[in-house]
Amino acid sequence: MHLTCHPSPICYEKHYREYLIASLPHLRVLDNFPVKKLDREMANTVFSQYYEYLPYKRRQKENVASVLHMRETGRGNAYHNKSSRIKEAVSCRKSPHFYSRSLCAAKLGSSASPSLHTMSNISNNIKEGSESLRPRQFEYHPTNPSLMAFGTLDGEVVVVNHDAGNIFSYIPLFGVTNSILGLCWLNKNPSKLLAGSDNGSLRLYDINDTLQKAKGSCSSSSPVVFDKFEHLTSLHVNSTDDQFLTSGYSKKVAIYDICSGKRLHLFSDMHQEPINVAKFAHHSPNLLVTSSFDRDVKLWDLRQTPNQPCYTTSSSRGNVMVCFSPDDLYLLVSSVDNEVKQLLSVDGRLQTDFGIASTGSTHNYTRSYYMNGRDYVISGSSDESIVRICCAQTGRRLRDYYLEDRTWESPILVQSLRSDPFRHFHMAVLASYVRPSSKRDIIKVNLLETGQYGDEDSKREDFSSSYVHGG
Repeated sequence: MHLTCHPSPICYEKHYREYLIASLPHLRVLDNFPVKKLDREMANTVFSQYYEYLPYKRRQKENVASVLHMRETGRGNAYHNKSSRIKEAVSCRKSPHFYSRSLCAAKLGSSASPSLHTMSNISNNIKEGSESLRPRQFEYHPTNPSLMAFGTLDGEVVVVNHDAGNIFSYIPLFGVTNSILGLCWLNKNPSKLLAGSDNGSLRLYDINDTLQKAKGSCSSSSPVVFDKFEHLTSLHVNSTDDQFLTSGYSKKVAIYDICSGKRLHLFSDMHQEPINVAKFAHHSPNLLVTSSFDRDVKLWDLRQTPNQPCYTTSSSRGNVMVCFSPDDLYLLVSSVDNEVKQLLSVDGRLQTDFGIASTGSTHNYTRSYYMNGRDYVISGSSDESIVRICCAQTGRRLRDYYLEDRTWESPILVQSLRSDPFRHFHMAVLASYVRPSSKRDIIKVNLLETGQYGDEDSKREDFSSSYVHGG
């Protein structure tokens, strides 16, 4: 009965033992303790309450060929034996997304560890010598599935074709040492990209005018000049592309006119502490939400005098960020050290608490976004190497993916992340390598494809990922 003096950190995760017992039906001994009948019953109860075995509430794995056959013939598959299940399957098939979701569920259920690809291989040929780009912020293109923009710690903005693996546009925006902290594509004019740096500079660029930037270092001046917003940390464009907002390490929020460059409003003292992130709604150009380290989240309507918010809701820790769901029905609030909650946007009532365990660190900055529309939530924290995937409706955990630098055997910390708006169960992670010299990179993650350590991609990449059975 020997217990190791240095157990794996996974042993301290919430529901670790119950998860393993429920996942391994033939397990008899775990950590030198026998697995009894009562343990298995309790484990199954905990698992069904907090975890999902397969996405979209699928109860059992389906074969991809069976899903395709069902799609072509319009008949139920082999798993639906009872009449009630047949009726349920037929009703579910009325959804236009039923078959794509079924295929994703079948693929994800068969993948133990995801396929990973780094963006550094694309961008390393821009700078001379051994100097490489250091990404600080990134955003997927809103209409072109192949394009992604990222800003660097040195002030550059790069637009890449992440499918073809080449540079689309290179913009040396703000010179040296001015990190790009805000990026946002326009919605109705998706060739235009708004960028903001930590010195408060704001620029609007058309990437179609900068196609030669990848071959040279010339730059064109911005046609619109914006007043600086000091201590900027975020910016966001409204749904009609006529205004954008900025927030930062201050209690102020500014509203700008995109066409003229004029600052329309400068709201002061909207919170008691800095407003790290503010966002417009996706479908209403006048609604915006602010999140602050004072623990409050506030919804505002620009059609009213913004002396008072529509409502205020509070977290137990400082808020790192907030975002609307794609249909604006919900707000996703991420606070320091893994406090992630989903609120009803109409009145701020709590809809889902995802119950992610805290680490005790006051510098563990958590960021969360929606995936697959608003079906799932992906979450990562700056002091951890874990990407968590939770069901947005039930709050139950689907997967935890751990990122590790295989060369140095050290964790890769998650600084930020985004879901791919065009591909189910695809995402990108802004990663910080602990060794050597705090390297930064953007890692594309395909959860539907199993990573193979022997293929060419994994040979040239310095990381690996493993799915760990735990909280």
